[in-house]
Amino acid sequence: MATITEEENGRLMKNIADLRTLGICSAKWLILIIVWNLHPYLGLCGKLLAGLIQCVWSFFVMTMVHNAMHCDVFQHPWAENVWRVFLSATAGVPAEAYRPTHNLNHHVYTQHGDHLDTKQMKYKWHLLNLLLFFPTVFPSIQKLENAFIAKEARKCSKTFFLFCAQVLVAHGMSGLMLCLDWRRALCCWVIPYIFGADAIVTMNMLQHDGTEDIVLGEHKGPKMNVNSARNFTGPILNWITCNNGYHAIHHMYSNMHWTKYPEMHAKLIAPFNDPKLDEPDILLFLWRTYFWPGTLPEYRNGKDS
Repeated sequence: MATITEEENGRLMKNIADLRTLGICSAKWLILIIVWNLHPYLGLCGKLLAGLIQCVWSFFVMTMVHNAMHCDVFQHPWAENVWRVFLSATAGVPAEAYRPTHNLNHHVYTQHGDHLDTKQMKYKWHLLNLLLFFPTVFPSIQKLENAFIAKEARKCSKTFFLFCAQVLVAHGMSGLMLCLDWRRALCCWVIPYIFGADAIVTMNMLQHDGTEDIVLGEHKGPKMNVNSARNFTGPILNWITCNNGYHAIHHMYSNMHWTKYPEMHAKLIAPFNDPKLDEPDILLFLWRTYFWPGTLPEYRNGKDS
């Protein structure tokens, strides 16, 4: 974590804009309380709608996990550690587990045989490439996480003990709710957090499939290939996910605070990348790419078995 300067010493948060981050995570608890208490009185349609809202919000929270592993929210290490434990309880998964798979692997070996390489999906029906991406890559995710935690455990590092605390609160929360009412827990907590984890991983299909490869060791930082990621520039998506739609600039400067991404995208990405890689509406992109017409993209023709 970065050293605190004398000028910054009086501030608890690095950027006041992260009040939005805290608000998005707090809203998940509010939604949970409301749906949990209303659940016995809801009909089938009401339960499906409530479940959809919780699933989508779980994805929003997972984007906060992503941001947290790149840029601290708080100036002071103790506050940051407490925040990450709270974030883990909110997401339902330990936040530190994101580091070995995302920071140390995906950002280094993007689309070069890393565990999230979208080229490993080879179905002729493109919707299957999307739906089966998470089940396909999950074993590799687990392998990377287990190896990382085992390494940290041997060192008795702070990361290991922080991970243990996150596991206790994340899975402890799941266990508590399952004990209270396993049916409600499945609908109000377990299924939504599984969806959130699935969605944040599957975003790689949307953000990288069909983009240009990077040259390992060369395309990084200011030299990043601007065509190596797809961007979703819609204002609603980026407000609720704290600018996670601006993905190329994120790969260029992964530790930059999310508030700077729109400006830096406009300055360093948009004038130089393929305009087709800037999508204004993620839902329309999903619909036409995977549902209707949902035909296999040209770049995949002749490559898939």
